[in-house]
Amino acid sequence: MGNKLASHIQSQLQHPKRKISNDHGNYNALDGGEDVESDKANSRKNRKQLTITLMKLFEKLELTQDEGNKHPGELSRIAFESAFQGPLHLFGKLLYRHMMTVSVTTNRERITREQFVKAGKEILMMYEEKQLVRFYFHFFAEGKDHLTIDDAKRMFEVSFALTLSLSQILYKEDERDPRMFSAMATGLFGIKTEINHDEFSKWLNESCPHLFHSVHNWVSKILTGSSLPQEMEVARVPQLEGVVGTNNCTSMAILWLLSITLPAIYTKPPPNPTADGASSSTKDPMLTSMLLLRKMARLSLVQGWKLLYNSSEHGLSLNRFNNHVSAYNAPTVNFMAFEGRNLYCLAVDRSWSEGPNKFGGADCMLIQLFPVYRVVQAGPKMVRWNENAKEFPKGISVGCDGKSEVLRLTPEFDKIYHYSAPCEIHKIEVLGCGAETALQAQKSQKDWEIKAVHREQHRKLRPEAYGEDWRNCPDTQILQWGGVDVGNHSYNR
Repeated sequence: MGNKLASHIQSQLQHPKRKISNDHGNYNALDGGEDVESDKANSRKNRKQLTITLMKLFEKLELTQDEGNKHPGELSRIAFESAFQGPLHLFGKLLYRHMMTVSVTTNRERITREQFVKAGKEILMMYEEKQLVRFYFHFFAEGKDHLTIDDAKRMFEVSFALTLSLSQILYKEDERDPRMFSAMATGLFGIKTEINHDEFSKWLNESCPHLFHSVHNWVSKILTGSSLPQEMEVARVPQLEGVVGTNNCTSMAILWLLSITLPAIYTKPPPNPTADGASSSTKDPMLTSMLLLRKMARLSLVQGWKLLYNSSEHGLSLNRFNNHVSAYNAPTVNFMAFEGRNLYCLAVDRSWSEGPNKFGGADCMLIQLFPVYRVVQAGPKMVRWNENAKEFPKGISVGCDGKSEVLRLTPEFDKIYHYSAPCEIHKIEVLGCGAETALQAQKSQKDWEIKAVHREQHRKLRPEAYGEDWRNCPDTQILQWGGVDVGNHSYNR
């Protein structure tokens, strides 16, 4: 399906004026026949190219065998799995198991070149979303018709590791990561011990719809790039390390989870994005299909997030929050940690504004990260920041119109009400998701406000400039009533 879709799109790009009907609206059989033949030719060409790249990768894997290649055209299980090191080793074991189930064989300890190529082509020819979800469900379930809690945790752990590898981000162990995977499993299973494919698909669509995008993109990159997993370059990302430290609310696993859950407005790529050096107008049908189906790693895009406010550093108060967050005209993700090991993420798709009316667009989301992962609410008019209106509670309240209020921060920032239950607040962090220009604009606005206040503080009062006379000014009478001798003071000095 993917090749036909890509070939058809590419054909339309190359022949935009091709007629597909005559003047009477009837289908032109000649042109239709040309399209079919062109699709078939492209399909044959793509399959041949896939075979060549898979054979090259297999030959490269053969060279890693320690026994001196005593079985040409075959690869041992140990050699195959050893090509996947560190956090990727588990995926290597699962991939070998899957490839062995594609063909009937009596020797489970060795895979032939033909088996490898056949299984690899079947994986690479999958493009439809439902098809991918079903495939990876059974892949991580190891062939069963249900997932167990341990299966799900392995799925999340492997997906996280593959996304880091695809994004070329160095993997570092963090004790908070297993807690995140456990929270996801708790949100998925609840009190159940196993779930079937339909239950998993429903949860996936609601909770983290992009879970397998980076997984499949990584697999495709390995199988078509003739590169071994350990040859993929990785490096530290200082921009991310600044917001995932041990003193921060977020870890790398939390950022990964948000990148596969939040709408694209929070991880929006720069203009004219490219994938592997190819633009969306590439003539490679396979890559075109991948781009159309948005199989891109989004974790690397969150490295542009900037820390705006950290209550541990800037102080836990509404005034400090206002000073660091207001005038930032871009989406933000806001973390609130409080009593009961609770950690919430409030994603706001527009700038913060104080007033009696709720704000936020259709891409607002409230997500509970710990102790259980779940998308609590999503939609417009989610947040109210009220400091003056008497008809509404003062502070910051979170909850869409027509739905229950989930969180409410008191104006003193000393308590947070969680479904009306008061809790002690531990920490608040705000990350800005806009471009660098949004941060610069905020700084310029703050600088202007400081200068404006400074000017007002040093401006001499000159009533005559406003058509007033000091001697006839009501202030003169008030001061005299208070026993102050105003005399003939003038501001014209």
